[in-house]
Amino acid sequence: MDIAVEVSGGQDDELLQLRDALRERDDLAEANILYTPGRIEPGALGAEAFVQFIGDGVVLPLLVHTLYDYLKNRRRTLSGRNLRINLVRIDMPGGVRRVELTAEGPASEVVEVVEELK
Repeated sequence: MDIAVEVSGGQDDELLQLRDALRERDDLAEANILYTPGRIEPGALGAEAFVQFIGDGVVLPLLVHTLYDYLKNRRRTLSGRNLRINLVRIDMPGGVRRVELTAEGPASEVVEVVEELK
């Protein structure tokens, strides 16, 4: 299973800060958390930069909860900005089983949407 997180808006290093926050979580210790900058190969998940989880120990609800905690703690920094969060979970090669969640708009509203999902 792979899960990719794409963030648009926020600060320039938003994804790096998110990756670091996720790596600090004990409950994600088994996950391989990668940051992929730059150009994505054709057929990949489609983002220009994303944080990716690889492994069986990663579940989408845990990631959504962690993402909410991260955004809640950064609320002041993100205030007044537009934000787009895209989570993609692919369970089988070729994307046969795929779950995608996207929240977009003012950062405060994106935080509320992610809170409802957790």
